[in-house]
Amino acid sequence: ADIWTPFPSRRTPEQRRQHYLQVIARLRPGTTIDQARSDMNLVAEHIARLSPQTNRNWTVTMEPLRDGLVSGEVRSTSLVLGGVVAFVLLMACANVANLLLARGIGRAREIAVRAALGASGGQIARLLLSESLVLAIVGGAAGLALTWIALHAAPSIVPRGLLPEGIPLQFDSRVTLFATALTCLTGVLFGMAPAWHAARAPLGESLAAGGRASVGGAGRLRNVLAVAEVAGAVLLLAGAGLLIRTLASMNAEDAGYRADSVMTMNVSLPLSRYPDQTHVLTFFRRAEAALAAIPGVQAVGFSTVLPLEGFEIGQPVEIAGDAVSVEAVRKSAHYQLASPRYFEAIGTPIVKGRAFTDRDVATAPQVCIVNEEFVRRFLSGREPLGTIVKVPNMAPGIAPTIAREIVGVIKQVALAAGEKEKAVEIYVPIEQNVWYSSAIALKTAGSPAAVTSAARAAIASIDKDQPVTRLRTMDEVAAESTRSPRFRALLVSTFAAIALALAAVGIFGVLTFSVRERMREFGVRIALGASTSDILRLVLSVGVKLAGIGAAIGLVAAALLTRTLASLLFGVTPLDPVTFFAAPAVLVMTALVASLVPAVRAVRADPAVTLRQE
Repeated sequence: ADIWTPFPSRRTPEQRRQHYLQVIARLRPGTTIDQARSDMNLVAEHIARLSPQTNRNWTVTMEPLRDGLVSGEVRSTSLVLGGVVAFVLLMACANVANLLLARGIGRAREIAVRAALGASGGQIARLLLSESLVLAIVGGAAGLALTWIALHAAPSIVPRGLLPEGIPLQFDSRVTLFATALTCLTGVLFGMAPAWHAARAPLGESLAAGGRASVGGAGRLRNVLAVAEVAGAVLLLAGAGLLIRTLASMNAEDAGYRADSVMTMNVSLPLSRYPDQTHVLTFFRRAEAALAAIPGVQAVGFSTVLPLEGFEIGQPVEIAGDAVSVEAVRKSAHYQLASPRYFEAIGTPIVKGRAFTDRDVATAPQVCIVNEEFVRRFLSGREPLGTIVKVPNMAPGIAPTIAREIVGVIKQVALAAGEKEKAVEIYVPIEQNVWYSSAIALKTAGSPAAVTSAARAAIASIDKDQPVTRLRTMDEVAAESTRSPRFRALLVSTFAAIALALAAVGIFGVLTFSVRERMREFGVRIALGASTSDILRLVLSVGVKLAGIGAAIGLVAAALLTRTLASLLFGVTPLDPVTFFAAPAVLVMTALVASLVPAVRAVRADPAVTLRQE
């Protein structure tokens, strides 16, 4: 179980250790989640009695270990991709069944001859089922080979950090057995309809028609399969459209900075060489001067964390003049340290007041800068400039609470791409509260990559043993923040394209077989005066009808199933009208294109040849 219980900052490590021991003592092998939750609630109540100021109304959160290892985002992504793969598999199987059904009807005379020579219905069904299984096995083997290749290529495709470290992607016996069983199952299930139809075909009619037996029931089944393929394609196109529009919304979102030519890096100073914050501050002062001296560098900024890199440290805040709140329910904000030119370096505008200056040192009045969400949520319309905010410093051990005056308000900066709730932030001058690690932003006049070597050399000139990590441009930082949505959109779009191709093949197959069976009809119609446009409309109307029915069914299914994507969407609703219009439109256009070849073949029917063959 993963247990989180807040502890008062004034308690000593020994007192905290005693609390943890009490937690461990109550957890025994074989304890159920409900029993453990009950026991831990007693522990939480005991801690609340000891420290009501900080722990009142705080409870214990417990979750299975698998939930701690696999995040909700990974779980949602896996379910979505699993569903997408299942739909594509069903569409592929429907296509194969359709083609086998058409092939079986085309072999009606051969099957009738076999039956006339004594073959039973079961023997004929087994013959066709064995053919279906051979196709399935060959396809399954090719699929396993592609899977092996894909898994070996996965480390360069799957975004770093998307999958937990304890869940490696590997090709093992379980994957092989699952794929083999699924291959055999689909081969049997989707080969049964063609086999059943062929085994039950009327013997006399098949022999008399020269292989063109009545295909009414089989034709309806092929139409149903084609409609199902279209519906599946529309569903996947709608899902892909929503994820693509989500990615576009994230990229178009105003993240609160303008950093087209900014190189970033990180440093983390070890306690062994920097035993106190005075040494740390000296290092950062010298680093700023050395980096600013690099030719082409226009501004140097230090901060705890860069935009779009997520939430780092939260600190409780209290607004002077407000009623004193209990520590357990005190407001909190994302706490960051920043150098005077940090906002200039990343291009974040000061919307009110001023930025930090070189005069904001430890001996000067203590100041801070807040963001727009801080003003909106905590100040309730009051003038932010001059307001006093009490917030603890970042410091080893017990952190002192400092009263700071708000001297500036910055534009809202996104902590993550597509964040559903805007973060409340407070910035403190690095001279008034320094920490051991920092992100560094270098605004350059030219290409950011051109200063990489010089930046490394500048840090090495101060401390030759100090590494510089994560050298990236801000464009790369932004790209990393959307890597998971981009990966999802790419995969689902790829499968949607496959589904679209399968649907087109399905409609093409149905119409091609239909045209072949109706060539005599078309010849008669042309002999009686039907024009080329009449024949074209006759064939194309069938394709449009199949596509229209499938699209309608697919839209209903999409309206029901795309709600499961809600947690993965940003800037777009699960029932986005643009997506729900574009998906069927693309499918219908594809169906028209797929119908053109059979339609042209029907137009070219020669009445004389057709009637003479009869």
